[in-house]
Amino acid sequence: MQLTCPHCQFSKEVPADKLPNTPTRVTCPQCRESFSLPSSGANPAQLPRIYCPACGAEQPQRSACASCRLIFAKYRPAQPVAPEAHDNLTENLADRPKAGFWLRLVALMIDWFLVFLLQVVLSTALMFIGSNGFQLHGSMAILVQLFSMILSLFYWVFFTGHGGQTLGKMLLRIQVIGIDGTPVSYGKAFYREVVGKLISGIIFCIGYLMAAFDDQKQALHDRMAKTYVIKL
Repeated sequence: MQLTCPHCQFSKEVPADKLPNTPTRVTCPQCRESFSLPSSGANPAQLPRIYCPACGAEQPQRSACASCRLIFAKYRPAQPVAPEAHDNLTENLADRPKAGFWLRLVALMIDWFLVFLLQVVLSTALMFIGSNGFQLHGSMAILVQLFSMILSLFYWVFFTGHGGQTLGKMLLRIQVIGIDGTPVSYGKAFYREVVGKLISGIIFCIGYLMAAFDDQKQALHDRMAKTYVIKL
């Protein structure tokens, strides 16, 4: 009986009386791949050929894959997820409820108080170190004011750009995000917190009051920077 390896097509003559009486697996002496040898002694190369649904290997028809050992009867193909279903699995933060004017105002007052404390403590330390006590010179007073302003800007821009939350927003569980649900970058945080809030403030704070009447609770600086303030 001429037997042929289904993997490398190596052939060898085997006496019929040497073939096993039951199905078994044999190893090709050339490529070292194994394949099933039916009890009938039929040449594996002449058997109906199939493709493994998992790894794609071509082989004679059998109950298990000769390459990846997959048992065909137990194979369950993965069900594809429709794009719209996949989108529903991930929540879009932009769809969350928006934080209202009063909630944002309380968070703002907490932040102002914390920044004021930081400014007082660090400015006092700076004045004491640089002025031999508390007798300020004009240049030192300007330096202290500049330091306080930089500290305030750093607080708002850093925390908003780092995670969309200042300490006040963390306490009240609200967050600044982009209108597409993405995190706020440092560049957008600077534009919102410095440029946008400056304009919101100089027009008699009308920019801040817009959050009380806007359907998406957006203040003027939110509209300028394309951001929402959401509830977590």
